[in-house]
Order: sequence, then structure tokens, then C-alpha cells
Amino acid sequence: MSAQVAARDALVVGAGIGGLTCALALRRIGLDVSILEQAPALQEVGAGLQLTPNATRVLRNLGVLDAVLQAGVLPAALEVMEGRTGRLIARCDYAPATARYGAPFLVIHRADLHGALARAAQDAGSRILLGASLEGVEADNGKIAAIASRGGEPLPLEADILIGADGIRSTVRAQLGHSAMPVFASRLAYRATIPSPHEGEPVVRLYLGADAHLVTYPVQSGDAINVVAVVKEDRPVARWSEPGETSTVHAAFSAWADEVRALLARAPDYRCWGLYDIDPLPRWGTGRSTLLGDAAHGMLPFLAQGAAQAIEDASSLGQALQEHADAEQALRAYEAVRRPRTARIQREARANGMVYHLAGPAAFARDAVLRLTGSHLIDRYDWIYSA
Repeated sequence: MSAQVAARDALVVGAGIGGLTCALALRRIGLDVSILEQAPALQEVGAGLQLTPNATRVLRNLGVLDAVLQAGVLPAALEVMEGRTGRLIARCDYAPATARYGAPFLVIHRADLHGALARAAQDAGSRILLGASLEGVEADNGKIAAIASRGGEPLPLEADILIGADGIRSTVRAQLGHSAMPVFASRLAYRATIPSPHEGEPVVRLYLGADAHLVTYPVQSGDAINVVAVVKEDRPVARWSEPGETSTVHAAFSAWADEVRALLARAPDYRCWGLYDIDPLPRWGTGRSTLLGDAAHGMLPFLAQGAAQAIEDASSLGQALQEHADAEQALRAYEAVRRPRTARIQREARANGMVYHLAGPAAFARDAVLRLTGSHLIDRYDWIYSA
């Protein structure tokens, strides 16, 4: 390990996409890494996700992109559609942007990405402790001690630094004194995967409509289509990957284009998520502890940046630990780089959710702008993808 690295070992809480990427990044700079995961098995639930060039560039630098590509799909374009008529509003080919950013746009099933990261992290020497619950965090003699248990038995752990990558309802965040609570977005997401007929080029399609929208794209090497149907819901719904009411989905899209209704009808069932984010935090960490991913900046999916920003966090944390000789200084430097960027993305994701669901004259104006923008749709997010 280089003498410049600010820590010898790290404890990562949470073995999701952010936590595993963090472990991989820290192992590559020489830290010993233990991951604390409360689930009894290393698995990921959910459906598909989009990885933009800012994320795939990091995965390539970490040596895991080739493995991810084996299960992912490189879409040819983004197509924005009018939900009720099925008419094309705008199309943006990904090839010019991929060349410009030097990394691809990729769509993949969440479980496939999680599996590739888990294998890479374990192959790199990370220790994953399953079925382990975090109960407290204490600082002692320049180390961070985690008060944890597994199977009802105490599980003493300590490290030079602790990273909370345990999701939007983070235990670590609460332990660090944050009172922030997840904010319900008045939206539910119904997700499903359906067999793909392998017809036509692979594209990401975004169907827009009043108080609802639909996103579709291929996953699992093109063998399946990921469907995300987002509908309005005023009452807070604290649901996470629970069975969804198929009738609710069909009712919400009953007046939409035939192709949309036919696609939704092909799904045998749906899983339901309440959509939440958190307000940008005034700080992420203290002492030798910090946050990463949704624990630090839970965001809505309307910029397709949730996983991408967790992946960016991991890379930035590894870089800060190499650049600063003191661990606490390194963590504060990491936070100083990441907090403004992720806060902006959180705010813009909220705004996009409103734009997607416009109705009447406002929707007409939105669609007119999209038509004029056309093949330059991606340019608006150059500040995200080029970083």
C-alpha cells in the first residue's frame, strides 16, 4: 500500500451497488475492507437501471466494465414518446455522445450489476459479513468501532474509517446525528421484466403523459425488457419491492397508446416501490466516518443517476484517501467534492419528475422544446456525463 493512503482498513456498511463499488475502489488502493450486510444472502432485488458514461467510465477504471457488459445492453438511442398517441417526440442517438464522453451508455438488470460487483469485490479480497446488523458507532483511539451483532451474538469490528452505504433509510446516517427523513415524491413505481422478442434495435423509450410516465429498455443481454411505470399517489406509501396491484397499472394507462397497453399487459406481475429522496444534507460525516450513495444523497430516478452517483462516490473516496495523508482530512475532502454535485442532481431529478408529468398547454410546450432539441437532448446533461 502506498504511504500516501490515509487509512489501512475500512468498514463499509451495506453491500448494495454503492457499498460493493466502494469496497472495490478501496481494495485497489490497498486498504483491507470489511463489508457489513444485514441481509442473510448476497442478492439484489429490483429490475433494470441505466448507467450513463460518468458511471461506466468508473467501472472501466475499476476493471469491472467488461464483466458488466456481458449481461448488459448498449442501447442505440433514447426515444421520447407521447404516451397517449405513441408518436415519437424526439430521438437522440447515443453513438456521438459515447464517442464524446469516451464511455458507453449501458442498461442492465440491477441483479446482474450487483452480481458482477460482488464477484469483483470478493475476488479483490473484500470480506463480506452477511446477516450482520449495525447497532452503533463509536470512535476510540483513532479507530472507528462498530457495535454489531450476527445471529444474536456480538460482532466486534473496528477500522480506520467507516463508510455508511446502507441506503436511503441509513442507520449510519442516524448514528452520525442526522435527523433527515426520506421525502415521499407522491409517486409509485411499478416495475416488471418481460421476455423480449428481440425485434428492432435496442433503445431506451420514455413515454410521457399527465401524472404518469413509462420507461422501457432491454436487459439481460437483450433477453428481457425492463418496464418502469410511474404513477401519481398522494398518500405516502412506504413500500419497497412489494407485489404491486396489476389493476392499478392498467387503470393508470388505460387511455394510452395501444402499444403501451399491450406492453403492460405482457407482464405477469409487478413489484411496487414508493419513490423517496432526501433533502441535501448540510454535512455527510464526522471524524473518521462518512456516507456514500443513497445514505448521503438519496435521489429520485428521473435523471437515471442513483446508481451512477454511488459509483462516482466510490471513485472519489478512493482518490481522496490517496491524496491526503490524514484520514479525517481525506473524508472531508471527499465530501467537499461530492456534496455540491449530488445536491444539484437531487434538485434537478425532482424538477424532471414534474416536467415528465405535465398536462395541457404546459405539456404541449414541453414537447415542442423536445422536438426542437432533437438529437441534442443529451447535451443538456453534459455536466453530468463528462465528469
